Amino acid sequence: MTEPPKNDTAKPEPEPKRFCGKPGRSGPPLGNANNLRHGLKAGKLPPGCQYIEIRMNLFRRELESAVIAVKGEISLVDAANIQTAMKWERHGALALRWLTKEADKLKPVERLTFSREVARASTERDKALSALALNRDVVSDAWSVLDATPNEENNDGN
Repeated sequence: MTEPPKNDTAKPEPEPKRFCGKPGRSGPPLGNANNLRHGLKAGKLPPGCQYIEIRMNLFRRELESAVIAVKGEISLVDAANIQTAMKWERHGALALRWLTKEADKLKPVERLTFSREVARASTERDKALSALALNRDVVSDAWSVLDATPNEENNDGN
């Protein structure tokens, strides 16, 4: 077998890109926020609690979407508050699950303890959510800025 003669004037074939799909049809769907993830993890749950883990992932995604809608990005502090809110929500869900699953085996004081943990988890979750400042009203913030700005025209010397 003889090799074909090499043509020095021919352009070398470009390296194929690592693209394996159809242009415009491959890749993540529009609005995908994979690149916005912060890397904070919440951990795995015990066997039989998969539904809680799925619920928590939905909760986290909703919080992340809300923060992005209000602030445009998720800062490290926002990510930590999202994680805290998620952990407290998970704590409450687990306490409620164990309360309902083991209620007949628990003493009344233990039932109250689980119930108290469910309520406390809601309170702590709400604190983490309020730290995200998602319910700030733009109009009221504008008024607070106007009220804080000294007005030369209405200044009567006091």
